[in-house]
Amino acid sequence: MPTTNDPTGPWRAAGPARRRFADALRRGVDELGGDRAAEAASGVGKASWYDAKTGRSIPDLTWPAMRLTLQRLPPARTGVRDWDALRDAARAEPDPWRPGRMSAAGRPATGRAAPPPLPSWSVPRQLPPAGSIFTARRAELAALDRVLRPERGGAAPAVAAVVGPPGVGKTALAISWAHRAAARYPDGVLHTDLRGFGPGQPVEPEVVLSGWLRAVGRQPDPGLGPEHLAALLRTALTGRRVLIVLDNAATEQQLRLLLPAEPGAAALITSRHGLPGLAIEHGAEIVPLEPFTGAESLGLLRDVVGLRAVREPGAAAALAELGGGLPLAVRIIAADARRQPAEPLSAVLASFAVEASGESRLDRLGSDDPRSDPRTVFSWSVGRLDEAAAAAFRRLGLHPGDSFDPWAAAALIGTPVEAARRVLRGLHRAHLVAATGVERYRLHDLLHVYAAELADRHEPPGAAAAAREQLLSHYLRRARQADLLVEPYRYHPPLPVAEGPEPPFPDRAAALAWLDRECATLVAVCRLDAAELDPLRWRLAYEMKGYLFLTKRTPEFLAAHRAALAAAERSGDRLGEAMTRSNLGVALHENGDDGAALLQYELAGEGFAAAGDLHGVSNTLGHRATVHRRRGELAEAQRLGEEALTYYRRAGAERYVAIALRGIASTEVAAGRFAAAERHLAESLELCARLGLYMDAARAWQTLGRALLALRRPEDGAAAFGSAIEAARSCGSRFEEALGLRGLGDVAAATGDPAAARTRWQAALAMLEELGSPRATEVAAALDLLGAAVTPPPADR
Repeated sequence: MPTTNDPTGPWRAAGPARRRFADALRRGVDELGGDRAAEAASGVGKASWYDAKTGRSIPDLTWPAMRLTLQRLPPARTGVRDWDALRDAARAEPDPWRPGRMSAAGRPATGRAAPPPLPSWSVPRQLPPAGSIFTARRAELAALDRVLRPERGGAAPAVAAVVGPPGVGKTALAISWAHRAAARYPDGVLHTDLRGFGPGQPVEPEVVLSGWLRAVGRQPDPGLGPEHLAALLRTALTGRRVLIVLDNAATEQQLRLLLPAEPGAAALITSRHGLPGLAIEHGAEIVPLEPFTGAESLGLLRDVVGLRAVREPGAAAALAELGGGLPLAVRIIAADARRQPAEPLSAVLASFAVEASGESRLDRLGSDDPRSDPRTVFSWSVGRLDEAAAAAFRRLGLHPGDSFDPWAAAALIGTPVEAARRVLRGLHRAHLVAATGVERYRLHDLLHVYAAELADRHEPPGAAAAAREQLLSHYLRRARQADLLVEPYRYHPPLPVAEGPEPPFPDRAAALAWLDRECATLVAVCRLDAAELDPLRWRLAYEMKGYLFLTKRTPEFLAAHRAALAAAERSGDRLGEAMTRSNLGVALHENGDDGAALLQYELAGEGFAAAGDLHGVSNTLGHRATVHRRRGELAEAQRLGEEALTYYRRAGAERYVAIALRGIASTEVAAGRFAAAERHLAESLELCARLGLYMDAARAWQTLGRALLALRRPEDGAAAFGSAIEAARSCGSRFEEALGLRGLGDVAAATGDPAAARTRWQAALAMLEELGSPRATEVAAALDLLGAAVTPPPADR
């Protein structure tokens, strides 16, 4: 018998199964990366792993957690396929470290009684009450049903994490689902609020573990560390079907020791962070929770308010919309309405129209309860950010649009775009910004208000104004790049901003796609009412004109240029004012307000003349000719058009020569001088073809088609309208394409083919109505007259 002084003596006396068990554990620990790695993977202290792999002890209470960790290793590396069988064989042999004793429970070598069994199980029922009203979220409930099935099988427990922005209803979803599913977990439900976001500090894991152990009938020894407590809980949960609900988690680290190990158990987590590490390390299913749709918000408000919402559907829908899709905000609004049962919902709605009085929507939604106050709830998320991310969040509140890309964010934040991308990814993980597409983000409405408040409160003097100027400079540079591809022959005045880091657009299609995506934002930027931005605002509207005219976005055309005119006037830039008035007149003409358009053209002409800009004066002459032609004042239209043409020819402005020729031809068609119109249009089309002016070519072909149809040459007219459609598609003008279809319908009607006429007019009408064009009424009138012996109404340019 070895002496007690010899530390290796007992090991030499160990049986073969005990040696095999220790050797296998040593291989397993090595495969995991050492004692510390084994501790991190299992939650079992490294001392327990060391004692087991050196043969000093065979694990008992910590074994379930250790076995689960070891089972994840390849048997080819550990040499073990059935760890329980090997452990049982080792326990059946005498313990050489304690002579005369057996290792296996219930098999004492000395005949003494077996150790007492574990305490009886106490079934925990810790869920807080569910809310009385829970609506929508069918898809998310179904996802939780699918993931958190006790009978799903597998070697690991099921884990699901509901993630989303503050106020979106993560806790309500988790608690509601847990109450519905509690019967599936006969051994109970453990719950805790981890306070990851809220007043005070997040809850430490050992506090949670101690409470849970007591809840299931165990009394942990005082002073045990969190790893030992986690191991004890895993032991207690062995063979149990338990649901663990971990609400309001701050980080993955806060969760790791609290997750179950038993395959029959499940964990449901909520967090404002995306928790990617949880998915990677524990196979968790991430269930993102998005804001409510308008219909879902209205449904929640109806559930709370009742019949009043049915009686006043318009006011109810407007109240629900004020919540911006956040269930928290919708509940506050609905509760406010419910507290005023005698008031009509329209009066409640009026009480929320407070922004003009200096009170923000967040003030109106405020509450004394911090967990029900949106501003406080938002502050808990922002308070967890580092200073750089918090500053970026504030600056994003200065953006006037509803979405932005990393380049715009970089301009606002004042960083290179790669740094802005990193910040946006971090804010997205914190659910403070939402991703709306590839490299596209937005702030939720109420978070946008909150970020702007923080900027107003915390940005140094002048910093917010400088950030907005950088943002406007960015959009101005990008709009110029785009317009050079959309309207390459248009006059482009020098920009008062330095070159930026933005890469050029690869082609015209990319420029148009960017303008489509940013149009609403660009209009919002034009409307930023700050004197220091005025020189940039009118120029941004100017760069948008070609796109807005091409796409017939007349409401945006008017909004941008009305704001731009106010900016040019306030800045005292008379040439800028003239250019803006000229373009505003085009927008008014497109909107059918020729009187207002003519006034803007005349004022613009005076401004151009005072500045000595004869090109600008000539532009306004052509614009005025268009108004007089539509009014039937053909002689004046002809005079103005020819005066403009004379200047353009002398100046060598070939694009404008082509436009003026088309305008004169339009007047000649209206006057019945079709042969003269055909000559002028031939010259115009030759210039358009040489210069690649597809938009101007489409308009010239339309006019030629009218002339040829009037000359009783329908086949030639049909060819002209077909060429107009082809040119319209080349430049991306659905408006001109629609007019080409209308022309083909006119040809069909004139040649006795009413079926073809109806098909083409219906296609044209659908396009024009989609564009919101007033020209749709002309096509609708032609359809109404179809079949009668009446000539269709003439097209008007």
